[in-house]
Amino acid sequence: MTALKSVFAGLQNWLVNTFKLRSLRTKFILSFVALSTIPMVILAIFSYGVYHDILQQNIQSYTSEVIDRVDRNLEIYLSDLERILELRNDYYNLQFIKLSLAGDVEGNRKFTFRLWENLNNIRNYKTELRDVSITTIGGVTIGCYGVTHTDLSQNKLFQTLANRTSKENSIAIWGPHPDWLGGPVFSVGKAIHGDYDNFLGMMSIDVDVELLDRICGNIRLGKTGYIMLVDEDNRIIYHPNPELIGKMIGALLGESSLTDWQQDFTTKMGPGNQLIRVKTFAPANWKIIGLSNRFELATEMQKITGLALTIIVSTILVLTLMAVYFAHLLTNPLKELQQSMRQASEDLNTNAVIHTMDEIGELSETFNQMLARIRQLMNQSVQEQEKMRRTEMRALQEQIKPHFIYNTLDLIIGLLETNKNEDVINTVEALGAFFRTSLSHGQELITIREEVEHVRNYLYIQKIRHGDKYNYVIEVQEQLLNKKTIKLILQPIVENAIYHGVRELETAGGLITIKGFFMEDAKTVCFQVIDNGVGMDPAKMEDINRCLRESGTEQRYFGISNVNERIRLAFGPEYGVELSATPGGGVTVTIKLPVVM
Repeated sequence: MTALKSVFAGLQNWLVNTFKLRSLRTKFILSFVALSTIPMVILAIFSYGVYHDILQQNIQSYTSEVIDRVDRNLEIYLSDLERILELRNDYYNLQFIKLSLAGDVEGNRKFTFRLWENLNNIRNYKTELRDVSITTIGGVTIGCYGVTHTDLSQNKLFQTLANRTSKENSIAIWGPHPDWLGGPVFSVGKAIHGDYDNFLGMMSIDVDVELLDRICGNIRLGKTGYIMLVDEDNRIIYHPNPELIGKMIGALLGESSLTDWQQDFTTKMGPGNQLIRVKTFAPANWKIIGLSNRFELATEMQKITGLALTIIVSTILVLTLMAVYFAHLLTNPLKELQQSMRQASEDLNTNAVIHTMDEIGELSETFNQMLARIRQLMNQSVQEQEKMRRTEMRALQEQIKPHFIYNTLDLIIGLLETNKNEDVINTVEALGAFFRTSLSHGQELITIREEVEHVRNYLYIQKIRHGDKYNYVIEVQEQLLNKKTIKLILQPIVENAIYHGVRELETAGGLITIKGFFMEDAKTVCFQVIDNGVGMDPAKMEDINRCLRESGTEQRYFGISNVNERIRLAFGPEYGVELSATPGGGVTVTIKLPVVM
């Protein structure tokens, strides 16, 4: 065992060193050639025997099918004759037999002509029928050619039926034998019994032996094979060579071939390298024999074997060349991709240059896309972080405008000088709450309740500053208040509604309405800031909406673009801000957000 392991290890080392099995190319070529050559060699070794057995089985199977067809045709023909023989118990037949046995010649005359006419009509059913006759136990026979006397001791068919009991109602067959004209026939008959099951005679049909030639004559098993029939005495009934009919089969096949033939198929090897297939035809105890020449089988095998070996050798050569070619096609792109991956580990700006249309080409393209996506994501991450910080800072800076603080403080001083202490307290509280929400401990997400309170405080301060110039209404569904949103999205929109909408009205009566509700799908939160101010030019409104749909337009229409950009950065491009005209005048700003718990 140790020596075997040493030999195997030495062989493995020799293969590795000789063929450089560390290379995928060499492994592919050797594996491909080995996996294709080994089955071919095995096929070459066993093909002859396998093909020989298959061909011999096919010949046997075909011979069996042919013999079965002959057996079936004979059986069908005998079945037709048996149906004809059922007429044996006809009234005229029985009366003729009874009167003949009684010796009443004069009384039998009126049945003779009618019976002769019936038998001739029956003979005309089939062209092979030579005679149809009724034979009594007294030796009187009436057939298609008249009434004769028969020597019953020489009639084997009559003797066979006479020795049967009344319960044995099957047909009997005799022949071939010469009929009264000397022609070869075989006879088929059935017994006729009286009222007390006593044997009265028989009805028989003589069939021309030419029927056997019609059934078997056109059958060929290969070029020289044929079918022949042998009776129970081993005498040849039918043979393609008429000179052999009537001779014993031993002279043709040898005495050894006559033993142990079974009821079903039996296969034997006869003289002259013949393959013999035998089946017994039970109704007549005949043997249907099919003979095939094995030399024909060997000739066919030589052709098949030569063709198979040529194909095998050619296939091995072609497969070897194909293995080398495909190994080159497969491994070269892999080497290039391997080199590109090594470069990419040091420099992400590397791209794999492989232009094949197979999986390796797709892998290379995917690798390039992955590198491009990595570079894009890195740049995008830096840009988005920078943009988020810049946008949030600008938003905070926009909210804490010096002039807004100055105007609010100036308002508080004016209220103090007029002793409106209650308004001073409310204004200071609103201003403090406004700044608390703006800061919100540095958190970007706040509840919608906090956002609504923030804009409410802003509107309260602005209402005190501007007096009765306008009014405001806030309508937000209760179930929205505990949901979350990014902060400071309503105040810039409301500020635009004040300074560019209701303050421009020539008369008082301006109204700013803030609504908050779920959309129909219950997956989107919608805010609307509606004013009835001076409105906006349609072209300008379309320009603003276009800027809001595009990216990188935060420098134009700063307040509303600031809100839109922060929403898109936080939740995606499907959310954001959109402007539309308010029926009757003014502008409606719609803000769409996802539902954030």
